[in-house]
Amino acid sequence: MHRILTLLAVMALAVAAGSGLRNLVSDAHAQATGTAAWQTRTFTVEKMTCAACPITVRAAMRVVEGVREVKVDLESRTATVTFDPGIATPDDIAAASARAGYPARPGAG
Repeated sequence: MHRILTLLAVMALAVAAGSGLRNLVSDAHAQATGTAAWQTRTFTVEKMTCAACPITVRAAMRVVEGVREVKVDLESRTATVTFDPGIATPDDIAAASARAGYPARPGAG
């Protein structure tokens, strides 16, 4: 079990390391197109039952191009995502979570 959690943590760090470049690209896109730089949306996430689930959801959502930050709350079964709406859509983010095994629904925003 310890090896699995360590592997998940390493995977999450690798994803996070790649996000800096995506943020620079998203910032440049927002400046070039004049779009609002970032939008924040809260998603309801199904099937999260243990401490490792939020790690998987966060990693899945973070790989969507245009996503800047993901905060997952196991207790409320939600994910709050900051993203560039000129690059990513709430449906893109929800689909990424669903592909990881955790169906998500974007809330009003």
